[in-house]
Amino acid sequence: MENPNFDTLPEHLQMEILSLLPLQSLGVCLCVSKQWRSLIRSQEFEDLYLSRWMADDNDVVLLDLLRP
Repeated sequence: MENPNFDTLPEHLQMEILSLLPLQSLGVCLCVSKQWRSLIRSQEFEDLYLSRWMADDNDVVLLDLLRP
């Protein structure tokens, strides 16, 4: 059996999984791969993350720091 990995999952599932992580862990995930960085910095992911965490103003500012 083939060894599945995160990159073989559909993008929407990757975003769902990453959106469960605390903000500090997302910062670490930016360094994992260019694909993860691009995914985390996308507007679609930001919207999902903010809706899931119901972020306060401090989290919104921190999330902005993850953008280029």
